[in-house]
Amino acid sequence: MRRTLYALLLPMAICSCTTKNDKKEENAGRMLNSARALMIEGNYAAAKDSILNMRILFPTAFEARTTGIVIMDSIELLAAQDTLAMTNSILQVEEKQLMQLETEKRRGHNAEYYKQRTNVFHLKQRVDELGAKVKFYLRKIEVDTQESNKNKE
Repeated sequence: MRRTLYALLLPMAICSCTTKNDKKEENAGRMLNSARALMIEGNYAAAKDSILNMRILFPTAFEARTTGIVIMDSIELLAAQDTLAMTNSILQVEEKQLMQLETEKRRGHNAEYYKQRTNVFHLKQRVDELGAKVKFYLRKIEVDTQESNKNKE
């Protein structure tokens, strides 16, 4: 009697667990789709929040969490690319202003020139940092995607 009862209950327990997990994966997938839409719109903070909330609400939705890692990296990449583009355009304007100050020979009145040169130096550093960040996230997305594909096989 007991064996029969266990034989009947075991498949039911397994089926109930898979449907719960499927439901969690489905709900987590919806949150990821929402994050993707927000990312495409350029609302990076809200997209990050959506993924972080998905991680909190569905800690056992492992497939969705794996996909969420790649999406989070994509969000970081796009944000860094946007910031890099903006900083680079500011740098170009500041460099033109520095070149203009270099052409003026004003003995004893170089404070403005040195201040501008310092601003350009710091902007160049920031551009280099952002470029490294972009390269890092490009590589990280590539590695995470390969690992995700390996795990699926």
